[in-house]
Amino acid sequence: MSRIERRESAARVRGKERELEVQLGGLGGFELRPTRLFVWLGQERSERQRVVSLGSPPRSLMIPRRERELHAGTLRVRSLGNPLMTIALAGVHAVRATRKGKA
Repeated sequence: MSRIERRESAARVRGKERELEVQLGGLGGFELRPTRLFVWLGQERSERQRVVSLGSPPRSLMIPRRERELHAGTLRVRSLGNPLMTIALAGVHAVRATRKGKA
């Protein structure tokens, strides 16, 4: 069984959009933000990245938050802000974008 490592940055971040990033070794990963989804294949994100817009322009966090990171084997999860809130907000934006597309 692999060991789970958790890290939390000492510095608080303000003025950045909340985010949840998941990467599974060399397979690829995704980064979810309330207004966008970034998806990539492979270990390097920059060359093979695709962006899916979920609607409105991004909003930055006004309340400072710590960046958190979790490593479990080849899995890496990084978040800024509450991950559940990030998923919920992205869901709301995706539903709104879908409704606008049908209208």
